[in-house]
Formats: sequence, C-alpha cells, structure tokens
Amino acid sequence: METAQSLVSFFKDEVDRACKDEGMQPDRLTGHYLVQLLAAYGAQPIEDRPLAIRMLEAIPASPRERRSTLREIGDTSLFVSGFWGDSLGRKLVDVDYYIDLGGTAYGQLARDSGGPHQPYAAVFSALAENFSRFVEVLMTISRRTCRAHNDGDVVRLYERWMRTKSGWAARRLAEVGVMPGDRGSGMVQ
Repeated sequence: METAQSLVSFFKDEVDRACKDEGMQPDRLTGHYLVQLLAAYGAQPIEDRPLAIRMLEAIPASPRERRSTLREIGDTSLFVSGFWGDSLGRKLVDVDYYIDLGGTAYGQLARDSGGPHQPYAAVFSALAENFSRFVEVLMTISRRTCRAHNDGDVVRLYERWMRTKSGWAARRLAEVGVMPGDRGSGMVQ
C-alpha cells in the first residue's frame, strides 16, 4: 500500500509539472486519470498481446467488456508511446501506430461511456482529442532527468523531431546544443 501511495504522490507532482511545461491545463479529473494510469503501470507489467487484435476482439464484445478493452488499449497506447516512443522509431510498428490506435480507442470509449454528462466520458474525450499532446506530457516525465548519452541518442531525438516537430524534442535538442532549423527545411543549426 505504501508503494502505491508513493507512486501516486510522485506521479501527481510529475504530471502537474509536465503539463505546465507542455502548456497544457487538463481538468482535475483528466489529470487524476493520468496519475492513476502512471501509478498502475509503475506497479504492473504491460500485457503483450497485440493491441490491434485486442481492438478487433472488442467489436463483438459485450458493452462492459468492450469498454474495458478500449480503456486498456487507450491506456497502453498512451503509456507505451509516451514512455517508450523513442525506442519504437526503428520498429515495424512505430509510435504513430500507438498514437492512432490509442486516440481511436479513447474516442470510441468516450462515445460508449454514456454521453457527455458522465465524468469519465469527458476524460476519454479529452484524451482522444489531445492524445499526441498527452504523449508529450508523458515523454516529458519519462525524460525529465535523462540526457542524451551518445551521438546515437541525439540522432534518434533529431529524427523524432523531424517526424513530429515536437516542442519537447526541440527543447531536448537545444539542451544538448543542437538547434533544429525552421520547420520546413529540416536543417540543423
């Protein structure tokens, strides 16, 4: 119980700080949801079944089972793309796959959650509409103390910036002395 509380406390501070750093102000319930998601993944492993298969299995499932599966898909996609997105760059399935799948799952979950007056429907809607921005919040938390350790890390970070034009990646590059050029040119300064 103590470990769970310390994870919640740690991630509350980190989510608040990262949202501020990323210029986001999620409502209280969405912020709470992110904290609980991070604390849960900090204490349990990720299921290794492919998310696309789980998405297909959710279609004919009972409404309750469907909502549970969609939530797991959205949560896993958000966590994986936020905390492990950099490692997905050279994989068959890259971070864009997780972003698309997670945003879709949360969007469907918002529609299936009983309408706009249900509190978690608004959370899932916010997560769906701003999925890539929430990924950046989690990336900020993941990388807050991590610095690029070698040239390969800097190259991977630059490649990520080239694909996403992420403000987070641009700031990280600036921290190691690499200034990305204007958005259209792809030139390094």
